[in-house]
Amino acid sequence: MENAVQSNNEYRSVPVTALVESTSNPRKRFDAKSLEELAASFKAQGVLQPLLVRSIEEDKYEVIAGARRLRAAKLATLEEVPVRIIELSDAACVETQLVENIQRENVHPLEEAFAFYGLLHTDGLQYDINSLATRAGKSPAFVATRLRLVELQPSIAEAFLADEIGVGHALEIAKLPQAEQQRAFDAAFHTLWNGGKETRILRPVRDLTAWIEQNILLSLDSVSFDKNDETLVPEAGSCANCPKRTGFNTLLFDAALQDSCTDKDCFNNKLTKNVERQIAEKPNLVQITNEWKAPGNSAVLGRNQYVALNLSAKSAKSKKPLSPYQKPCKHMSEAIVADGTERGRAVKVCAEPNCPVHFADRRAPNPAQTAKEREQRRKELEHQKLEATVRHRTLAEVLKRIGAPLDRADLALVASALLNKLEPLRRELLARRHKLVEGSASEVTHPQVQQAIARLLRQPDEGALSKLLIEVVLLECTDRAPTSDPDVLIVTAKRHRVDVDRIRKAVEQDYTAKRAKSAAKQNKATKKGSTKTAA
Repeated sequence: MENAVQSNNEYRSVPVTALVESTSNPRKRFDAKSLEELAASFKAQGVLQPLLVRSIEEDKYEVIAGARRLRAAKLATLEEVPVRIIELSDAACVETQLVENIQRENVHPLEEAFAFYGLLHTDGLQYDINSLATRAGKSPAFVATRLRLVELQPSIAEAFLADEIGVGHALEIAKLPQAEQQRAFDAAFHTLWNGGKETRILRPVRDLTAWIEQNILLSLDSVSFDKNDETLVPEAGSCANCPKRTGFNTLLFDAALQDSCTDKDCFNNKLTKNVERQIAEKPNLVQITNEWKAPGNSAVLGRNQYVALNLSAKSAKSKKPLSPYQKPCKHMSEAIVADGTERGRAVKVCAEPNCPVHFADRRAPNPAQTAKEREQRRKELEHQKLEATVRHRTLAEVLKRIGAPLDRADLALVASALLNKLEPLRRELLARRHKLVEGSASEVTHPQVQQAIARLLRQPDEGALSKLLIEVVLLECTDRAPTSDPDVLIVTAKRHRVDVDRIRKAVEQDYTAKRAKSAAKQNKATKKGSTKTAA
């Protein structure tokens, strides 16, 4: 790039009207508020950093680097701005803009992606992924992943630039064929009704990843056909050497993820061909579906017409009685799943509706048993509520004993990262703990919660931010105790000499008092009703 700069290299002030933005500028976003702040700075101090420009005709200059400064200067109604005039070829001009864009602070990932793409595909420039990675100070895998963002559909790319989705969501969507991207984008949100209006809430990246794996990236780990079979669908070949398999390209797909197929049509075709092959080999196979009612083909049994058996599930060490699906019977037969992603899986089933082993439980429920189960559930819920109260109070005591080992800037950085990873419901819970939002769940909107979280990050000192970090980490432990050791909340409480037993006794006393008050109120209402009846 430096070799392309010619000897003409001068500094001067030129009229704002003589400057035009470059059409090849990769920057797409200009924050209005940030531009206004920069314009105010220009009014007070002037433009301190010259714009980089090249001459395109007499008294006309193309802005190579500094489009944001030019826009702010126009907002500030400046007549002239300082510039540095250099001579660049078209290729060198593009290279300068793209490299400057990559090195810009807080560059949007999509703009970064198009900058990498431009450097790779501009005539006259000699870049590959490795040299791009070296120039940007990134790994080759990072550059390759960023380049994938270029594959986003235009409407999804616009939503990404508008921060409707995050970079994690965009990367997961960009890995997919364009025909499937809109489905994945729609699945990145779930809808809530707040105050009578519809609100879209962005799901965590891990939820979107799970949805994609289940609905688009079809798992090859447990398919019923042989992945190495070249003859099942000859024109497709085997899955082992297919480039549409995620395990084939670990540069784009995490090697730790399950091996999946990205070609839905080919995947479904192989499942269908495998079913046809097995039925041809065993004409007496019972065909079943996971749907509750059988489809039009009467040869396929619906989910309500059979019981799938799992004879290997029984354990010799277990003292519990066997469930019906663990018991064989004289009506047991081989079956094959005829539809869905489990198509072709062989199972054992009982399809005899009069079988006393597998269809005996399809009778009217016992009212006494139903009442007993409801009472048990009520007790479980009451215990969970008491336990949650104990843990929330324990957290409050822990926070009183937290120090401030980090400076404010580092604490704010860590707090922001943790808060961004919190699920929406956890964010709302955090905002409620700090009394920053009021009203029922249906009344509190997503923007209100976001504003509350932003206020939390503006804590005035290190101590408050330190407590916020511990609170976010331990918040996951407050609703219920973990199923396995260690119990992080209790361990932290003991380390800070918080008396959890004392807190538990106080909460139990509160709950006992509330139950007594509720019972007294109910008795009073009963006596009042009896008096009216007697009268």
